[in-house]
Amino acid sequence: MSQHKKPFLSITMIYIIIGLSGYISYQFIPMESSISRFLVADLVMTLVTFIFSLYKKNSSVYDAYWSVIPFYFILAWWFESNDSWQFIHYLSAFTVSFWSWRLTHNWYRSWPGWEHEDWRYVNFRKQFGKYFQPINFLAIHLYPTLIVFASMSALFYLYDGIAKEMNVLMILGNMIALVGVFFELFADNTLYKSRFDTSRVKGTCIRDGIWNYTRNPNYLGEMLFWVGIACIGLGVGAPLWTGLGAIGMILMFVFASIPMKEKRLSESRTDFENYKSQVSRIIPWSPKK
Repeated sequence: MSQHKKPFLSITMIYIIIGLSGYISYQFIPMESSISRFLVADLVMTLVTFIFSLYKKNSSVYDAYWSVIPFYFILAWWFESNDSWQFIHYLSAFTVSFWSWRLTHNWYRSWPGWEHEDWRYVNFRKQFGKYFQPINFLAIHLYPTLIVFASMSALFYLYDGIAKEMNVLMILGNMIALVGVFFELFADNTLYKSRFDTSRVKGTCIRDGIWNYTRNPNYLGEMLFWVGIACIGLGVGAPLWTGLGAIGMILMFVFASIPMKEKRLSESRTDFENYKSQVSRIIPWSPKK
């Protein structure tokens, strides 16, 4: 067994246990509302993930959770109400599944093993010291779970077992989400290949492909995906509050994730200030000469 497969086998077993904890919670916690049962199961799985992160002394145990759980929801909806599924149900399930497995695959091929922990978590450990564990649970585990759940909430109104008449907004939502997934696909593939590009000057920014038109194409794709999911829900007739998850995603990426990433790049890339002055922050645009 290769060195990469050994840690992957252990993380796979961990996620099987996490999934089982969610299934048991969903089946045996007495609640009438489907969305409440899903939320409780989601929180239980997050707690189990946090316990494993303590055991492994590595908060990156949570990294795959972001992309795996939405597909877990799709599977649950399939087993609950697939007999009432129509084209829009299958299309939306494909959109979420495509996003989920593409992102999970990118995590897998980029994950070196248990010796790696996300640089943001490492910074948090240094910054908060003995107070790190509350931050670990609240910011690294609980908050992402809640914002993904809020962003997925719109789909509860699609997969509630009631026949839906497809409309333009539902199709548009899927198109926006899929465009976002392709932004991420192209961006992450270019980023991955750049690691093995011996012709690129070490310590400089990537200028290939879509990275020459926007500095944050993967974050742009992620925002488009969640906006698309919100649009699907609104097309179904979901309440306006279900769009708050997508708004929260945009705010998180624009005011937290992107600034943190670009601060790190400014310290590690010799040409970042030049790159920053020439290439758009988010919206793809022709680079300035």
